Amino acid sequence: MLNKFHLALALSIAVIVPANAAVDISSMPGSPSYSGTPTFDFSTNSHYSGTIYTDSTGARAQPWGSTGGYGAVGPGNAQKWATLDLSDFGKISQITFLWGSVDTYNTLDILGTGVAVHGGDYDVKPANGNQTSPNSNRLITLTFTGADQDKVTGLRFDSSSQNAFEFDDVTVTMAVPEPANWAMMIVGFGLIGGAMRRRTTKLAFAN
Repeated sequence: MLNKFHLALALSIAVIVPANAAVDISSMPGSPSYSGTPTFDFSTNSHYSGTIYTDSTGARAQPWGSTGGYGAVGPGNAQKWATLDLSDFGKISQITFLWGSVDTYNTLDILGTGVAVHGGDYDVKPANGNQTSPNSNRLITLTFTGADQDKVTGLRFDSSSQNAFEFDDVTVTMAVPEPANWAMMIVGFGLIGGAMRRRTTKLAFAN
């Protein structure tokens, strides 16, 4: 009986053991207006450690397609780097955001994963600092699988050497179990329940 109980418990736990972890980074040209409903539109400092801007100066420029407030870091701004805290979101499957006028000296640290993305890396290019071209004002997509879904604790935007790293409209998508995982969990917990009922019945007869 205990063997069956342990087997059922193992089945229920197995589904939460992560598959191979990965962080996939992709991007596409920006658009004149952002069409989604972002989790963070930088209208307030919720979860964000930096300064919110609404203007464009020699030290920063609002990302093409951005409206309202946005974030910017660099030597000519209030901070050279700033973080967006995502530690209370749990499992994250995807993050998207607008990366304005991509430059090679912009660095995005995906906190908790050990992954750093520089302007010009992967699909985050061209990194020529153009402030008005959709090609250099990119919609970035970070996709997480396996154990990395549990590891993401935030984003760190860094442009310590030169101006500036501008960003806006961060959307966070929570991970949900796949249908097959739900099925295995239901079967596993059902077997646990059955084993416990049978064990209780035998104890009752023994009394």
